[in-house]
Amino acid sequence: MDSEGPYHKGEIAIQEAVGERAQALMNSVVIKDEILTGAINFIERQPLMVLATENANGQIWASMLFGKPGFIRALSTKELLVDLLQAKEIDGDPFLDNLARNPRIGALLIELDTRRRLKINGRVSRQNEQEILIAVEESFPLCPKYIQRRKVRLPEDGLPHKQTPELATGTSLGAEELELIANCDTMFSATSNPQGNLDISHRGGKPGFVRAIHATRLRVPDFAGNSMFNSFGNLQLNDRAGVILLDFAGRQCLQICGRATVLLAQSDPQNETGGTNRFWELEVENWQRTTIPAIELEFLDASPHNPK
Repeated sequence: MDSEGPYHKGEIAIQEAVGERAQALMNSVVIKDEILTGAINFIERQPLMVLATENANGQIWASMLFGKPGFIRALSTKELLVDLLQAKEIDGDPFLDNLARNPRIGALLIELDTRRRLKINGRVSRQNEQEILIAVEESFPLCPKYIQRRKVRLPEDGLPHKQTPELATGTSLGAEELELIANCDTMFSATSNPQGNLDISHRGGKPGFVRAIHATRLRVPDFAGNSMFNSFGNLQLNDRAGVILLDFAGRQCLQICGRATVLLAQSDPQNETGGTNRFWELEVENWQRTTIPAIELEFLDASPHNPK
């Protein structure tokens, strides 16, 4: 492995700034340019998939797809197929339109009830009404930290593939959006580097770990992780970001696009960061709140790693 490993200059800058460069290089051995064969069965069990895409205006979107296990499968270690006929998207989600304009995609498969997750990044090589085929360029497993265990599934009797959207949109967060944020324990963040490579990462914590500083700005603590700093590294080079905050019990989600700022070595008297003293803030450009086509069957337990 060369001295940079698989990291770009933005990731390296953050790793060096926080003193975790050596650990990042050690952890980089899990990063491959293909799916590990041992992960293929894991992929086919998953009922949800989280996605990062970019629209024509350069905004980064964090999105979700739900389906019965089997709607995602690996055709080989280099190709991932998503069956859109078996999938249910979030009302009003533009990710398919985004992919039609820009085939770059970041994907995360996350099994909430076991806290297992797998990143798969690449580009869409085929897209039609029936399916999308992803050419895999990067894949690696991630640690189980900060994931709240819950069982989430499509209803057994199914849902219409296309529902009438119950969609609220805006540029300044209202009372319902602020309430969702205050109760949220699970978020996903999407970022991109200047080469267009997209990434989607899980963020979790106690309800309210994401704070709305005001109606157009969010503040998110950065907990100790795998030392790779994929998101922070991307934000060093491209401040565009998108997030999706989930209320599984209420079947609601909030998608936000905006511009982010990374904050290192901050004062943290309430120990919001669990000792890292790192935050990032997202200035809201656009948001939409809508329903998710899945139900929470059971909340099992919160992550034992959530800061006290």
